[in-house]
Amino acid sequence: MADLTISIVIVSRDRPDFLRRCLCAVQQLDYPLYETIVVACSTGAAIAHAFDGVGVIVYDTPNISAARNLGVAQARGELVAFLDDDAVPEPTWLSHLASAFSDPNVAQAGGTTLGRNGISVQHAAAKVDVSGVTRPVAWNDERPGIIAPKADQHPRLHGTNMALRRSALVQHEGFDERFAFYLDETDLTYRISQSGGQTVFVPMAVVHHASGPSRFRASDRTPRSVFEIAASVAVFHQKHCPVTERDAARAAFIAERRRWILQHMQSGTLPPDSAWKLCRELIKGYAEGAKRLRVQVPSLTQAPSDQMPTRQRSSKDMAIIMSRTKRQADLRRAKSLAAQGHRVTVLDYTHTVRFHQVAFTDDGFWLHTGGVFGREMRNEPMFQLCSRKTRVLRTLSRLNGIRSKKVLMTDV
Repeated sequence: MADLTISIVIVSRDRPDFLRRCLCAVQQLDYPLYETIVVACSTGAAIAHAFDGVGVIVYDTPNISAARNLGVAQARGELVAFLDDDAVPEPTWLSHLASAFSDPNVAQAGGTTLGRNGISVQHAAAKVDVSGVTRPVAWNDERPGIIAPKADQHPRLHGTNMALRRSALVQHEGFDERFAFYLDETDLTYRISQSGGQTVFVPMAVVHHASGPSRFRASDRTPRSVFEIAASVAVFHQKHCPVTERDAARAAFIAERRRWILQHMQSGTLPPDSAWKLCRELIKGYAEGAKRLRVQVPSLTQAPSDQMPTRQRSSKDMAIIMSRTKRQADLRRAKSLAAQGHRVTVLDYTHTVRFHQVAFTDDGFWLHTGGVFGREMRNEPMFQLCSRKTRVLRTLSRLNGIRSKKVLMTDV
């Protein structure tokens, strides 16, 4: 099967440093037929313009659904993939997502999203019910598979790691712009599943999501505003929840979010006056969302006619650097290799029991830190007596097929 063309749409607002890192990682993707479209405020647009071949749409209204629709309207790919600006994909991300669409019945696919430490799973296979509550789907296989709807539950994909056929986006009129923030992708993927489009979960399509600060949350994830969250939940209830169940769904949502806010207050991250302000916002936001009328968006008809450029797969191998005693020299070497176009991974392991972490650095390489005897996967024992070589080989084995399609080996 020929490679499908893919358009990546990234929406960014007031996070230029995150966007720069995201685009650096996107340029290392191991896929030959993709374009990148950034829909951003003026600050983000300036960052995007510095990257060759990136399409830029300046849009300064805080509405992620409207911004994504603008990106889709300009997308030339048969598939449209979505990333958040505070996320970075593993190099094989697009290759794995694209493989899910060999079946013409598949309309959408999503992968595994890792949290801040680069190890723990933030989002994986999931379904959502009519009240907008997400329910994880157990998945113990590295192979892709269909997430089948059941009763009132339909597959839920996450906007920082998903791809959809452009034809499905056109058929379903894109994102509902009443969802200015939150549940925007949930509503769309729910509707596509309702209409019979199949959804595939691709475990090895991996994205790292840093959950950067925004007007809705601080860098430590402390909430700053919940108005649009509550409004979006109200819109979701109006669209998908039976009338007889809406009052109960509303009460459950308000109660759950109040507990979440009060937990922040009890932990000291929110002062009492801010916590009570957020609790009042929940009520106001839900009431406003329940009154929102569907906005007619510009028709997403056929894709622009100009042809997508073909990107050459990098012929340079994945470089593995095992840092030992000359850490700063190793990091400088990794930066230099990344600037030359290599995909670089640095394993900076010390003889300690530190928990492991993984990050894509601002210098364009992957950095793994932690103790030789410490916990990498979070279900491992707290202490493991092993050699440096054993620890390195475990990491490389875990990364095979994700960081690189080639077998990763190094002199350890």
